Amino acid sequence: MGMLLRGGRCKADKDMRRPVVLIVDDEEPIRKTLLLDEHYEAIGVPDAMQAIDVVRSKGVDIVLMDINLPEMDGIEALEKIREVDPDVGVVMLSASNSAKQAVIALKKGAYDYITKPFEYDDLLLTLKRYADRLNLKSQVDYLKEELSSRTPHGMLVSKSPAMNRVFDLMQRVARTSSNVLITGESGTGKELVARAIHSMGVRAEKPFVAVNCGAVPAELMESELFGHEKGAFTGACARKIGRFEYAHGGTIFLDEVATLPLSLQVKLLRVLQEKTFERVGSNSPITVDIRVIAATNVDLEREVRNGNFREDLYYRLKVVPVELPPLRERKADIPVLVSHFLQMHCRNLGRPVLKISKEAVDSLISYQWPGNIRELENFIERLVVLARNGDELKSEDLPVGMFYSDADDEEDGAEGENFREAIRGFERRFIIKELARTNWNRVEAARRMNMHRNTLLAKMKELNIKEPRY
Repeated sequence: MGMLLRGGRCKADKDMRRPVVLIVDDEEPIRKTLLLDEHYEAIGVPDAMQAIDVVRSKGVDIVLMDINLPEMDGIEALEKIREVDPDVGVVMLSASNSAKQAVIALKKGAYDYITKPFEYDDLLLTLKRYADRLNLKSQVDYLKEELSSRTPHGMLVSKSPAMNRVFDLMQRVARTSSNVLITGESGTGKELVARAIHSMGVRAEKPFVAVNCGAVPAELMESELFGHEKGAFTGACARKIGRFEYAHGGTIFLDEVATLPLSLQVKLLRVLQEKTFERVGSNSPITVDIRVIAATNVDLEREVRNGNFREDLYYRLKVVPVELPPLRERKADIPVLVSHFLQMHCRNLGRPVLKISKEAVDSLISYQWPGNIRELENFIERLVVLARNGDELKSEDLPVGMFYSDADDEEDGAEGENFREAIRGFERRFIIKELARTNWNRVEAARRMNMHRNTLLAKMKELNIKEPRY
């Protein structure tokens, strides 16, 4: 990927713009000779006021500024330049080797402080370091913009530092064909991350094949992944091409990979090692060129210790681990996501974008969102569907009792409450939270709680648990 323009899109190397360096020095010979490197575009001015005007009107990437200037000293000019453009990098130049002066400059926001005389190569190294830093920030901004436009559910909209680190990691791994293991709770956007990695990488024009390993019966999984020949087993009336074969040249995404039977884990390991497999009922090897991205919401290391997942397969999949934080750990993103989902669903329904009050947003922030971003999106969609035109969504429009908090736990065992009532209250809250985690999917929630679906339905009736209709 070529260098990025500040606040702009990525350019190919042949089209990339040179960083603009503003040289501020009252001696003209210094301005003319200070920066002759072809990798930078230089502008020279003799004083601070002209420097501030250039930063304001033309846009500058880096400022090289003498600390001793006429009319306004460099420290004061530094502060004013940073007010105009907080992102510009300012390198202060001084003939004085004053530690105090250097500390003041750095505290005021200078990127570096260089004492004259200096080696020209050292100056170029400082400029390159800042250009690299600027380039990385621009790539992250570009990536976030791309992800927002390429992922229809917008689950990757974020302002949190934790997610910015994830975006950076995704951008770097997208350039490779290394296997990736994405971990995180249900609803955090694991498949969207997998699709984004694929779409930004060298395999973007090739297939992206997603397989939900937990949704395919174990006895059919081998055929689903690797295909089968006609007559391989009862009911195999024709040759079937498996998902790995379809994904040739591209990416295969194995969601809920922890649910794979041990017998299939062995075959998957061989595919990762040898890049070959056979269809069920065939001895002819098929060679594939694929990247594998796997995802899980369970602790695979614990599954390895318990003998449910092969250790060698675990390390083959976990070449690059990507961990997605739950929404409750990135609550600063909730207002951004709410705004995004309101606009998206209003647009999809062909209606004006609804407003939402600060009090309502605060209520949404206070909720723990056990179903993570998927739960939040579905919640906002229902609000949009049921709202009247021209409405502003307010806190009283939100469902009563939805916002369970840890404070509710403190009421357990309150004075006058007997043991049976306390157990009943705990059961009700526990079941509601597990249902919310699975977006009220009774089958999945029952599986997570290790109970039969009919038992769950009976408990819901007994405890008067109903899916919210908001």
